[in-house]
Amino acid sequence: MAKSGDKKRIQANQTFLKHFRLGIGVSNVIFIIIRLLLKRQTVSTWHVVGYVLALGAMFVSHSGLTSALTPAYSATGDVIFAGADLSMGGMLEYYQDVAYLCMFALTVGALTDWAWLVFLSIPLFCVHLIWKYVIGPWLNAPSQSEAMQELQEDDATKKRREKKERQAARREKFSTRRM
Repeated sequence: MAKSGDKKRIQANQTFLKHFRLGIGVSNVIFIIIRLLLKRQTVSTWHVVGYVLALGAMFVSHSGLTSALTPAYSATGDVIFAGADLSMGGMLEYYQDVAYLCMFALTVGALTDWAWLVFLSIPLFCVHLIWKYVIGPWLNAPSQSEAMQELQEDDATKKRREKKERQAARREKFSTRRM
């Protein structure tokens, strides 16, 4: 027996996938009708390559979203897994972003050749993430010898600091008596 939260998530995921498939279909139909049929004299090899790449990216995104959002049932029909929550973010969010960029590129690409530049945002974003989470921390991390040296100096520095604090407290204590 599914809980009400599971039922709501299953229904929300099914509705999302239905609308998602509709968006993919509409963007493909618009591109095929306008660019490939009505403006067929302007179609070049790059348009076909872009269309195939967009289809591939949308297929991968759709497959990832479908596998994550599909519920799993036991042999008795009980819900084992209601599907992922779309608000979790992570890879589901990236799948959606790539698919929406592809839909936009196909829809606007039916009218202008400049729409294909939208695809450049995907590798640029990947470079940004790699820089932010891999290269940047790696470049800013201290070397092992520096880290070990800091740890060794910390004990000695701590003792010196504590000694100076005791001396300063003693000086302050005695200097206030004289006044």
